[in-house]
Amino acid sequence: MLIFVRKVHFCLLLAIISCAQTSENKALVPDNSAMAALEAALMELDADSAMRYGNLAVSIRNVKTGQALLEHNTRKAMVIASNMKLVTTLTALEILGESFRFKTGLQHDGALQADGTLNGNIYIKGGGDPTLGSDRTEGSLDTDKLLELWTAKIRAAGIRRITGNVIADDGVFNANVIPNGWTWGDIGNYYGAAAFGLNINDNAYKVYLQPGSSLGGSTRLLRTEPVMRDVVFANEVTTGPVGSGDQSYIYGAPYTYQRTMQGTIPLGSKPFVVRGSLPDPPLFTAQQLRETLQKNGVVVGGSATCVRLLRSQNKPGSTARITFYTHLSPPLREIVKQTNLRSMNLYAEAMLKMVGISQANVSTTAQSAEAVAGFWERKGLEMAGFFMRDGSGLSRSNAMTVNSMTNLLAFAAKRAYFDGFYQSFPVAGVSGTMKGMGSGTAAEGNLRAKTGTLDRMSSYSGYFKTQTGELMAFAFIINDYSGREKNFRPKAEKILVLLPKL
Repeated sequence: MLIFVRKVHFCLLLAIISCAQTSENKALVPDNSAMAALEAALMELDADSAMRYGNLAVSIRNVKTGQALLEHNTRKAMVIASNMKLVTTLTALEILGESFRFKTGLQHDGALQADGTLNGNIYIKGGGDPTLGSDRTEGSLDTDKLLELWTAKIRAAGIRRITGNVIADDGVFNANVIPNGWTWGDIGNYYGAAAFGLNINDNAYKVYLQPGSSLGGSTRLLRTEPVMRDVVFANEVTTGPVGSGDQSYIYGAPYTYQRTMQGTIPLGSKPFVVRGSLPDPPLFTAQQLRETLQKNGVVVGGSATCVRLLRSQNKPGSTARITFYTHLSPPLREIVKQTNLRSMNLYAEAMLKMVGISQANVSTTAQSAEAVAGFWERKGLEMAGFFMRDGSGLSRSNAMTVNSMTNLLAFAAKRAYFDGFYQSFPVAGVSGTMKGMGSGTAAEGNLRAKTGTLDRMSSYSGYFKTQTGELMAFAFIINDYSGREKNFRPKAEKILVLLPKL
């Protein structure tokens, strides 16, 4: 046994089998066939050629007792990708509360005359709500319905004519919206949409492309939804093989209107849709509201603008405003559900910044992340090896130990909001990113896991129930494997389906 241990990297698990106690093994593993099968599968994965230059870490913890069932590489700070959303959503539930709602205000300055003329401006006072104009979350409205509602509220306030501007005020969050560590290849795409103080339509738009008639042929940009009048597209996307999926990327920075599109879309006769991130969501919101007001008979004499632009012109706008309508987001528990189930980066980033405001009156991503780390340390949780650079996990600079992850998950299981948090996880064989995994196995309908994927890394963290009904928290993180994710994923999921057999 000892000779074999020295020959393999996975010495800890073999030591556990032989009941050797180490600083990384705080609980003896039951000697049964299910555990033996799990350990053998982990050793097989660790010995796989795809793991030659990689690392994996595992933690399984009983949430009731806090006792570790199995641990490996628990002191390694691992890149966790979208598993960071679990830290963000759990922190938001703990600090803000599951009933918290983001607030967006409609305001005006100036004087409102008896004939309905507002000698002033309309303001949209952003409160960081990531669900505005998106109907993904129960209780939220799509963009068209939202703008119609706001127009109705403006008319109900007696306003029929506006001599000034429609102004977006997104000052609740810092204007430097891209977190450190996000890559150029991400930020122009829908999943790289940053959290502004005022968001709309998931801060995204659709581009409809017509594939070429043959492999390698040029594509044609047909239209965008909504119409992006100010954006100039350089379309360099070509046509890939049938069934190759979306291999295209949109490149461009916030507040700029040049977009370059590269990569491939699959060969086919129908238009193909790719999604990008809005250049300036607050300004876009003001523009859309102005258009909707005009269509509904409310005359706007001025233009659509935002406080950021006005300040650059030394015209900050009035602070003497009247709030005549406050729009509430769905409760936080519903936003958390969508964040974890659909892996919504934007929602996680907005929650992180709101946590920062609540905890330390700071509005940047970096400062908010520091506030999160400090909060959990004050709670007495071990956070060594925790490096938070954003709320969503999109940055490869994020890192965390599996031990800290399962400690947090075990902590959550004892809180009043746990049911909503638990229900937000994708379920094996049933929902979200776990829908295609574990059907027909003990994992189906049992194992719940937030998945995370970046180039050459995969992460899975969540809960499962053992054969005796005990709830376990687990974290299973793999960094720097070789090959493509679609080829590696089945190897990792072979481990996951074994967990509920314990």
